Amino acid sequence: MKGFTLIELLVVVLIIGILSAVALPQYTKAVEKSRAAQAFAVLKSVAEAQQSYYMANGTYAKFFDELDIDLPWSGTEKWYNQGSDTRSNEEWSVQLYRVNENTNYPITSGIYIGRLSGRYKGGGFGYFFEGSTYGSQRMVCVERTNSGVVFTRPAGDYCERVVGGKLLGNTGWVREYTLP
Repeated sequence: MKGFTLIELLVVVLIIGILSAVALPQYTKAVEKSRAAQAFAVLKSVAEAQQSYYMANGTYAKFFDELDIDLPWSGTEKWYNQGSDTRSNEEWSVQLYRVNENTNYPITSGIYIGRLSGRYKGGGFGYFFEGSTYGSQRMVCVERTNSGVVFTRPAGDYCERVVGGKLLGNTGWVREYTLP
């Protein structure tokens, strides 16, 4: 009767442990990339609806009900404190952002979508329309640094390592990164 020795079994368990230690971070990163791609698709859909609204009305919508888009999220949990309207699910919050015309804040209109839960809570994306601080329409990856849902992982852990962006700068409340 043949069998395995204790040493042989320990070696096999050790090899399996090493392989899973190497594979698990890559698996986690791939899952998060998939979630980011889904959020990115939602952001682009809302941005297209905002642009259609702007072409018809000469201004951007403050509320989702004004847009020609069916966003099934019904929650109101905010990722960004200053949004004019919010829709969320358990993982993400998407917000329209339009500054009151009576203020001097330079960003006039945009959309944010950010993670509300999970390992990368506080990470997300921003879409800014023409006439904003950036001058023309622009999409960035963002990591919240204060106020609201804050990103507690090391800088760049979401936007650089998961999404593949490069650091643009820190505005004081968010780190902004280019998108690949």
